[in-house]
Amino acid sequence: MTLDLRTTSVATPDGLFHMVIDKDEIVRASGFGSVDSLLYRLDKALTVDTVTHIQVHPYQKHIALYYAGNQDALSQIPHEQTGTDFQKSVWSAMSSVDYGHTLSYKDLAAASGRPNAIRAAGTICGLNRLILLVPCDRILKSDGSIGNYLYGPVIKESLLRHEKTFGK
Repeated sequence: MTLDLRTTSVATPDGLFHMVIDKDEIVRASGFGSVDSLLYRLDKALTVDTVTHIQVHPYQKHIALYYAGNQDALSQIPHEQTGTDFQKSVWSAMSSVDYGHTLSYKDLAAASGRPNAIRAAGTICGLNRLILLVPCDRILKSDGSIGNYLYGPVIKESLLRHEKTFGK
């Protein structure tokens, strides 16, 4: 698949948050760090023709609303990531974890249909290209500790604290 992509960024309490968006307004990657790192994490089967940075995009508002405590703001952003059936089941299970709640890697594996694939489920969390939109930050170790997170424990803890503050 060949894509013309646009990037946009929005300031958050956790630093700049970036999104990579295709011509159909589907977010293909999102996260903190740099736009280049997001482009690198795109599905290798995609061919990118052009990348244009845009200053203002409607999805920026949804990120700001999320940080303001709107629990439904991120569900308004269409997104897609390709993967195996198991990867998709793990990402789907992560997406079903309610705002302000967490799940263990063990429970994530079970919710994904493969209860013995705990390490695999954890690895798939690390492959998530849609930070915040597919909330891998809500997945914790069985003992309740943070575990790994692409953007580090400080941001993961901040996101969890934020959601606890505004959660139901």
